[in-house]
Amino acid sequence: MPTTKQIDAILPFLDRFEADTFEVGAWLRQPGGFSLFEWSDAVSEFHRALYDNGWISPSFNWVDWQDTARQYVGQPQKVDAADVMTIRKLLTTHVRKERFCEGHLTSMFGNGHVVALLRRLKAIRENSKPA
Repeated sequence: MPTTKQIDAILPFLDRFEADTFEVGAWLRQPGGFSLFEWSDAVSEFHRALYDNGWISPSFNWVDWQDTARQYVGQPQKVDAADVMTIRKLLTTHVRKERFCEGHLTSMFGNGHVVALLRRLKAIRENSKPA
């Protein structure tokens, strides 16, 4: 179960991602005609913070959980009732899927899913009792 310290480590990204100037990154054309996506500094730092603070679970079978994750993406109102463990599973799924499907995490920013997860974490954190 993620601790308040782990939650507090990633919540500052919410303000950055909600800013009017926020950009996820850009596709860069490479020699040979293929493209590579380069994340913005904010997304790169968020990605690192997720790993550094135990949000990405190496033992979680995210592949078998993808159908459930799609439900949260397809029905955004489900995020409003998600608990911390579900948010951890969603973040793990999206970050790990990015390794096999470049652009997946970018699309989760584009459709507002990552911001919705952070907003939910903020609500959970504001309603929790101080440790």
